[in-house]
Amino acid sequence: MYLTEQEIMATKDALDKTYAQVLKQEDEIRNFFRENTRRKFVFLGCGSSYMLSKSNERLFVTRPDTSAVALAGGDYLVNPDTYLHTVENSIVLVLSRSGTTTEIVRAVEHMKKAANVKIVSITMKEKSALEELSDLTVVLPWAYDNSVCQTRSVTNLYAASLLIDAICYGDEELKAAVKTAIDQNRDHMEKYRAELETIGKKDFTDVIVLADGVLCGLAEEGALAFTEISLISGKYFNMLDYRHGPKVLNGPKTLTIFAVQPNEGAYQRDMIDDVKKHNGTVVTFGSEQDNVYGSDLHISISGISRFEAYGIPFIYTMQMIALTKALAAGGNPDAPTGLNAYITLK
Repeated sequence: MYLTEQEIMATKDALDKTYAQVLKQEDEIRNFFRENTRRKFVFLGCGSSYMLSKSNERLFVTRPDTSAVALAGGDYLVNPDTYLHTVENSIVLVLSRSGTTTEIVRAVEHMKKAANVKIVSITMKEKSALEELSDLTVVLPWAYDNSVCQTRSVTNLYAASLLIDAICYGDEELKAAVKTAIDQNRDHMEKYRAELETIGKKDFTDVIVLADGVLCGLAEEGALAFTEISLISGKYFNMLDYRHGPKVLNGPKTLTIFAVQPNEGAYQRDMIDDVKKHNGTVVTFGSEQDNVYGSDLHISISGISRFEAYGIPFIYTMQMIALTKALAAGGNPDAPTGLNAYITLK
């Protein structure tokens, strides 16, 4: 069994430990935000963690009296003066699997010197360079992925971010929704694994993931899983915005995955019907118990009260299809050619 498969299927165990760790630090996290009352946030990451930072931006910016922006570590590193006013006097929440990626470490070092920031970090490596630079750190070593492409680490970074947001804003409902999604995780994976593997064995050559709101960055990371694990093109778009040009390339060998938001039917249903006319493979994910969309596969969830927490089961959809696609093609999902687990610059 490849590491990627082992790590995907070990997600539930890691999530349980992550939930316990964040709750263990709940007073520390709450006190940090009481002492640092600014609600100006910058979210920093590279690759997968930058994509998750985009979800964090959407998560926090919907809160009252809050500003939020996601930045790629490399973008800041080559343009620090451009972003000075964006970053100054902010709380910078940094996501990093290793805590050693050069763009992240150097960007944080510069921010601390130039912009009067407070640093909160979530990482999977103990005693990393990032932890040493941080004012508050949540370390999740059990979620570290040894394969090049991140899977369970992504899900755990996302879950920890939701919990930090819930603690910051006193949102007990969101915290409970995250706990429900974690409790359901193993059963959800086992329930849909065979059907996702069937989709992964279909004849598609490119993948489109469509999602909105807080799931945007997580959906982009899901699309990246196909690029990194399956070595086929994976792209993300906002759902309705996909009509504005990119849809022209959707064809019989395109797999399109929809994250359907609850409580809105007509616009999303019309978009799904529109894509189905291109005769590719369509997978839908949402709270409907029946396949009301006529898709090739509908992934149904229930009992999770908040859309933000849908992301925990949603990312598995892409990860398992991508893994199956890679294995069907005879590839090594653990170590795709030309990729490294983290980047070190001179």
